[in-house]
Amino acid sequence: MKCAAKIEVSLKSGHINSEGETTVCLLKELGYFVEKVDVSKVYTVIFQVSSMAEAKIKAEEMSERLFANPAKDNYAISVVEVVDQ
Repeated sequence: MKCAAKIEVSLKSGHINSEGETTVCLLKELGYFVEKVDVSKVYTVIFQVSSMAEAKIKAEEMSERLFANPAKDNYAISVVEVVDQ
């Protein structure tokens, strides 16, 4: 079966989000009254597995081994089956 995993990685609280801070400054210069911008990355991974349970395990492994640094990042995973048309 083909699955798609969406893995969103964001900084844990207490870590400096320099990209978000820069974005706040730029938005203020453009005349927007913003207080905070949180920046995260979303990875969409399409892969083959034998079951949804395996897909969730593989997505968790990918997150822990490559996409997220557990010392500074949080991550959230959603997995869906891809149906070819």
